[in-house]
Amino acid sequence: MSLESPDYYPARIINAPDRLLPEGKRLPHGWSAVPVVNEPLQLEWSEAGSGIARKLPAPSRFRITVALDYRDARLIEVFLPETGLVLGHIDIRYAYVFQPFELALTADQTEAVLRQGIGIRVDEGEWPLWIFDALEGDISRQLYAPHLLIGDDQQPMKHYLDSVASLSSLQPFGWLEGCVLDGIYAMRNVLGAQRIDQVIEAHLGQFLDSEGNLHYEDLHGRKADGSFTTIEATLPLAVIVKVWPNHRIVTEALEFWSSRGTDTAAGGLVIDGDAVTAEGAYTVAYPLAAIASRLNRQDLAEQAIQQLLLRRDCLADGNHIYLRYFQQSQTHTFRSWSRAFAWYMLGMTQTWIELKSSRYASLPGVSEIVEELRRVTQAALSWRQPQGLWTCFLDEPETGIETSGSAGIAAAIALCAKYGLLPQAYAVAAAESLSVLATYLTPDGILSGVAQHNAGGLELQRGGYRVLSQMGMGLMAQLYAAVHSDGSRGQ
Repeated sequence: MSLESPDYYPARIINAPDRLLPEGKRLPHGWSAVPVVNEPLQLEWSEAGSGIARKLPAPSRFRITVALDYRDARLIEVFLPETGLVLGHIDIRYAYVFQPFELALTADQTEAVLRQGIGIRVDEGEWPLWIFDALEGDISRQLYAPHLLIGDDQQPMKHYLDSVASLSSLQPFGWLEGCVLDGIYAMRNVLGAQRIDQVIEAHLGQFLDSEGNLHYEDLHGRKADGSFTTIEATLPLAVIVKVWPNHRIVTEALEFWSSRGTDTAAGGLVIDGDAVTAEGAYTVAYPLAAIASRLNRQDLAEQAIQQLLLRRDCLADGNHIYLRYFQQSQTHTFRSWSRAFAWYMLGMTQTWIELKSSRYASLPGVSEIVEELRRVTQAALSWRQPQGLWTCFLDEPETGIETSGSAGIAAAIALCAKYGLLPQAYAVAAAESLSVLATYLTPDGILSGVAQHNAGGLELQRGGYRVLSQMGMGLMAQLYAAVHSDGSRGQ
């Protein structure tokens, strides 16, 4: 049965436990949360005046959103408080802030929930689970509050565009939010600059105050104000410099990269510790190129090129791309992981696009980037599955389709075709991937089928566990814009 447009129906929390946050942890500024513990947390809905009745009987999705970094793997029991009937379990493993989780409910279960409410509980481990509360009914943050999603008009792409261009795509500051900001910025050419620039300002306003100071928590939930914790944290600079080229954080990022460089003046790597990573192609080289093209800094353009070529030399092995290379032990890990390919290809592609449109298009090394992009595109396509996407490890089909890496790889291919590095036939292949990705969207446009961030190691990546992810939505937005943009609306 086709229902009308999906709607959020927020829950009311009626018995929040009185618990303190773990020592050294902090919630995002302006957000509030409650812990989920052994003692059941109870939620209820008021049907009167809510508009729920007109959508019943209907299945729904019960959702909660993680509010504090969670380095554990637990099943959250969801049950009816009056009868104790267990409705199911939400499988939460190694989750990060702003990540929603859901449990599908049948029409009968939904009606029972509206009468009785819902109870949730979990056996407490070393890591407490905190979820966002009702957030004062703020409609701009309705995705994150506990809610039922009811309705499905079978047009998820329409709702996807709305969700991307809102706070529903918010992620923790760093590489996660950087993927989203890139996707939102790319949408200027699809949805128009006037709308999108307001969304970018709303996103950045979560992390930058009116005086330009940076406020955020690292991926462990610890205070990281005024600093960059790793080279992965600097990806947002690519968009920040595009909208605010003279912002103080640009200078701070340059100073940070210099502190992490191995003799950057001589063209050395910018890395964390001993590890050369594929992420750095996207989180360092690309922002460097974006800054170079806007501030007319040839030295930064040259550094961006070097970051890519040195990573090519460390991470590329035939048709394989590794996520990491450890210099001291001379070992590699995460061979041909889908997101390793995405970071490598997107970093090269976005860097090349920035340099191509600047005075630095002919610098030494740019032709090598072009050659490597053509080569690695063929390598990626050799492993694309018949349905048009890639598996979690490209050369291991048994690890299952992974949508975020697929979106990133396809976005790089689409951008290369759009800007003339690849023939237009490749744009057709990328558009096919986009069509398949649309089948992984929830009714309100959130991307499913994403492998969790790799805090859980190789076992979690190979085990088939998948989550909802706004980061993946950002990568998909870059693909969508490259396929659909005519370049005229973002002016």
